[in-house]
Order: sequence, then C-alpha cells, then structure tokens
Amino acid sequence: MKLTRAHFAVMAAAASMTLLAACSKEDDKAASSAPPAPVAAPQSTAPATAPAPEADKSMEQKTEELKQDAAKVAEDIKKEAEEQKENAKENANSLKEDAKAAGDKIAEKADEAKDAMAEAASRTGDAIKEGAAKADKAIQDKLGNGVDSSPSSVPSEQAKP
Repeated sequence: MKLTRAHFAVMAAAASMTLLAACSKEDDKAASSAPPAPVAAPQSTAPATAPAPEADKSMEQKTEELKQDAAKVAEDIKKEAEEQKENAKENANSLKEDAKAAGDKIAEKADEAKDAMAEAASRTGDAIKEGAAKADKAIQDKLGNGVDSSPSSVPSEQAKP
C-alpha cells in the first residue's frame, strides 16, 4: 500500500510540475487570440475529447464577434476624429475672423487716439503761444512799450567816445 501511495504522490508531483511549467511558458509568450486548452487528467474514456471541437468553434465565433465589435469601434472612433478635426478647422477659422475683427478695431482706436493726441498737442502749442504773447504784452506794458524814459544805469555802447 505504501508503494502505491508513493507512486501516486510522485505522479501527482510530476503532473503539478508539468502544469506549472506549461503555464509559465505561456505567460512568457505573446498573447494569442485563442486561449490555451485546459489540461485534463488522463482518462481512459474517449468522450472527453469530443467537446474540444465545439469549444474551439464557440471560441472562434466569439473571436469573430470581438473582431467585428473592434472594427465597429474603430470606425466610430475614426468618424468622431474626423468630426473633431472639422470642428477644429471651423473653430480655427472663427478664431482667425475674430482676431482680424479685433485687429481692425484696435487699428481704428489707435487712429482715433493718434488724432486726439495731435489735436491735444496743437491746443497745447496754441496755449503756449498765447501765454507767451500775454506775458510779452504784460512785460511791455510794465516797461512802457519798449521805450524807457529813464536813463539806464547800464551805459550803452553808443554813449562811449
């Protein structure tokens, strides 16, 4: 009896190690479209192998459905990307028009500001001229229209012999 247990224990350990090795090799490989076939314990009956083709067919059907769904999603994403691209072009054109209109308004306001500054400078110049004329007139009135009746304390050059 001990001998039978030992054989079963060794066989179970070997089967577990084989299963672990098979699983670790598949993890290292790139993902495949079909999932790995389940590892079944060896049986002496033949009907166990019959369900495998049905499982493969259902897996193939599911794979095809997934491929079709992925294709539909890809088409939807392409359409949405094209719509976003068109919207971006429209927005860019709208922004260009808005920028041009804003530039025109700025240019118009700059012209108005330039005209206002020129007018203000002209009025300032006129005011300075008017102020200078008033100051000159006041000085002339004080001095007697440029004719000084009193002798000057500073001798002139004409008086020298």
